[in-house]
Amino acid sequence: MKKILFLLSILIPAAVHGQGSMALAPARFELEMQPGTDRTVVVNVDYKGDVTSTRPMRLFASLNDWTMTRDGQVQFFPAGTRTDSATSWMLYSPGEASVAAGTTHQIRVTISVPPNAVAGDHLAALIIEQRPEDLRSSGNSRQMVVRYRMASVFYIKVGGVTRKGDLRDLLAESQPDGIVVRPLLFNEGNSVVRPTASLSVLNSDGELVADLPEIETLPVLASSESAQTVTIDKRLPSGRYTVKYRVDFQTGQQAIEGVTELVVRPDAIAKASPAIKKP
Repeated sequence: MKKILFLLSILIPAAVHGQGSMALAPARFELEMQPGTDRTVVVNVDYKGDVTSTRPMRLFASLNDWTMTRDGQVQFFPAGTRTDSATSWMLYSPGEASVAAGTTHQIRVTISVPPNAVAGDHLAALIIEQRPEDLRSSGNSRQMVVRYRMASVFYIKVGGVTRKGDLRDLLAESQPDGIVVRPLLFNEGNSVVRPTASLSVLNSDGELVADLPEIETLPVLASSESAQTVTIDKRLPSGRYTVKYRVDFQTGQQAIEGVTELVVRPDAIAKASPAIKKP
């Protein structure tokens, strides 16, 4: 017997042939709380069974710590192992249930912030998983078992939160698949920031030759760096170019623009010179 476990997106419904689909709502909680206070929220589990089966799905819940890496990947850790963990403040019920197809199952989560809690973001994730099916009746046949594993993430924002973003570096280079830009963002505050950014490339005459309209980037957690690569699918002829990256951290502070030079040489990839940051 061969088993394969998939960690499915926390933002969209999961679907597997023969097993229907499952979704969590909300997928994210951002709760502003004061030390010594309590709050209860509900996570809804929406299970739609496959037309070939009406068997209930056995689910169980657990808590994890989580973080986001420098390149934007979400990582999960055992509960209570990270310094910014909120898992010890949380109680949830029920921890395990049999959910019928076509119904919405509710899990109540109560957060109790201790009186001595430090100001800033504290993180946790409620993980919802399938219990393994009983495969004994399948004999010695080879099987692939797909189980749902989804998460609803929590930002518990305690006391006076601070958010201050900075653009610390900007690099650009020409590659075979286009223009690659690597901004380095840093959040100096104790609470997550959700920046928006835009990008433009100008030739030596100041003419716009490529751009990327304003988009929302991945969040930058408290006291963390983010180095997410941006690619514009366009090849440039040889010459000198100016790359401008403008980022608004959505905190009320003035937007920051980084400027760097890109030199494209014939049959070569030219890396950018150090960035110059403008307020």
